[in-house]
Amino acid sequence: MSFVVDTNFIVAVISEDDVSHDKAVSLWDSLNEAYVPIIVIAELSYFFIRHKIDVGIISEILRDSKIKVVENNVQDIYFAIDHKDYIRHYDDFNDLIVLSTARRLGLPLITFDDELLDLYHKLKS
Repeated sequence: MSFVVDTNFIVAVISEDDVSHDKAVSLWDSLNEAYVPIIVIAELSYFFIRHKIDVGIISEILRDSKIKVVENNVQDIYFAIDHKDYIRHYDDFNDLIVLSTARRLGLPLITFDDELLDLYHKLKS
């Protein structure tokens, strides 16, 4: 199975303290490919810096054979702009870019963000 993955999913996989860790690891084990938008890599770096975690861990993440980094493009940006009514918080724009990536690739999205997941199902078609 292949999915586009959100930042919080990757954090949950690698952080044993995360409340969704067990579920994330179970999902991770079932994946063949995890498509990671560039914006998610940027968000991971912000998360690691904020929590004083060595950003070098991103190299380890990228070396995992399941990880497929996906470039974001202007179509993703326009999608976010076209759906600006859903932007309520500073990170919602990034979430829309992740959602657009999943739509563009025709892949399901894994996220533990309930609002993003609801929006994904609403805008999936």
